[in-house]
Amino acid sequence: MEDSFVDLLHSLTNEKVDPVLLAALSDLDADKFERFSVTWEDLSPDRRRALLKELGSVADAQIELTFEAINRFALDDSEPTVRQQAIENLWESEDPGLVRSFLSMLNDDPSPAVRGAAGKALGVFVFMAETRELEPGIQHEMENALLAAARSDSTDDVRDRCLRSLGYSSRPEVPELIKEGYAARSESRIASALRAMARSANPLWGENVMARLHDGSPIIRLEAVRAAGEIDLREGVSDLIELLEDVDEPVRRAAMWSLGQIGGPKASEALTSLVEEELNEGEQETLRDAIDNLVFVEGALDLFSFDQDDPQDLLA
Repeated sequence: MEDSFVDLLHSLTNEKVDPVLLAALSDLDADKFERFSVTWEDLSPDRRRALLKELGSVADAQIELTFEAINRFALDDSEPTVRQQAIENLWESEDPGLVRSFLSMLNDDPSPAVRGAAGKALGVFVFMAETRELEPGIQHEMENALLAAARSDSTDDVRDRCLRSLGYSSRPEVPELIKEGYAARSESRIASALRAMARSANPLWGENVMARLHDGSPIIRLEAVRAAGEIDLREGVSDLIELLEDVDEPVRRAAMWSLGQIGGPKASEALTSLVEEELNEGEQETLRDAIDNLVFVEGALDLFSFDQDDPQDLLA
């Protein structure tokens, strides 16, 4: 076993390592982590980033594995792309201990890509602060940093990502910031404002969302369609049904999901009619999920006329 770990460390310099072998880097004890860190310093920046990406893929495929210690270690790497990848690997972590690290990176990191990744990652903790206990002082500091970056960071992408994260916040300054983003000329800023509206789950944004459902930009349409589902925009059901035939596949799939969120007879009928349509694999998967959600929310199984024993059926 010891020899196999030594062999694994030697293999890390390779362009790609067998995912089965990488599983041995999960939850390292102190001694193995120390030896790993020595090997890490011998890897090139590109290889360190690639390795983190490989570990992220392994963790997605095998949820019982955890490489959090390695990702945390990489937050202090000298290479910006490595720090960025480490943050991306930690996006699903709900450990409040990460907030300080992400705040420091948002406030002080010289790389816009790293600041943007940190701003996005902090959205998880803004959501946590609104839905469960999080130290009030940390919450206030975190929201202050996001507000400052959303207003004045030197890079558009960082400002946009911070605005999206603030969508979860109930701070009184946020609605005005969202309005400013919505009124901007920038496609990405408008899309970010719509994402923030969606995350607020506030029906008061309904008129703004309705106005963008048929926007000429597929990016803006997509965010408006997603927001319609999140804020339960029932007056938008007819528009969403039209958008099931949008030229842009992500918009079509988002329309399916939003109809499954909103529900009601018209949404149910529209989703039912798609069961017989010729859809690609991604659309079929989204339709299954949308119908499953509608059944869960409304107990509407009897609305759908299909043979659940048929392996070709979308709900099989």
